[in-house]
Amino acid sequence: MRVFVKDYLIPWFLAVGFWLAIWTFVRQIRENLNAVNVFVAFLLLVPFLLVAFHFVGKTLERYGYSREDIRRLPEIIEKTHGRLYLPKEVFETVTRALMFWGLVATAVVMTENPLKGLLNGVAIFVRILALFVLFVSMVLWVMDFPFALYKLFKGRDLSRDFLVEMIRQNLLYTAILIAVRLIALHSSYPAGNDPIGEVMAIGRKTGLVKFLLELSGLNFLYCLIGLYLPKKSRKLVALALTVIVVIQLWISLRIIFG
Repeated sequence: MRVFVKDYLIPWFLAVGFWLAIWTFVRQIRENLNAVNVFVAFLLLVPFLLVAFHFVGKTLERYGYSREDIRRLPEIIEKTHGRLYLPKEVFETVTRALMFWGLVATAVVMTENPLKGLLNGVAIFVRILALFVLFVSMVLWVMDFPFALYKLFKGRDLSRDFLVEMIRQNLLYTAILIAVRLIALHSSYPAGNDPIGEVMAIGRKTGLVKFLLELSGLNFLYCLIGLYLPKKSRKLVALALTVIVVIQLWISLRIIFG
């Protein structure tokens, strides 16, 4: 248990402590702190951890364990630490959950009305995820494209699991983007500097949404070509992936600088 406590459990507690320190030392947040806000903030920790454990369970399954083995997580981490990538995946999954929880919880404690704070926190979360279609494109450029070209010319198979996961992630973020667009167009909530207003502003920017949807379509096309066409013509697939990446870069530059 020493490795699990020292390298995993203590950093997770420190992550929670980091957000507590921010609430305590930042004057604008400290002025709105009250027992109800803090209680709601920590109550929100439960669903975030449940989601994290769901993905930890999926990670265990990929390494030959079952979801029920999550009860033996400390023991499994002790045995695989330094030998498998599993402990690192588990650590990053829980850490990301704590990071997102901190963002939402901070929005809650910044307002005197916990419900309004919760809505602001959800808005911050949604705003980030609605733009993650661009992040998926960047992941494809950095983590897949160079290696895909190398594998294609060496006659090796592309990473099927990675491409399937990118399709799933892209589908999730595209659905959030479309939901934001529809809500913004049919809501009377004004665009503004508050978190909900910023989400409304993103949803009403037709040009931005159009570019993100084009990126989403190119992400799907990239993954589908990588999954199903290499057996027919590796050179044609390499050319197609290159063209897709060039178009994605052009669209991304228009998003960033436009």
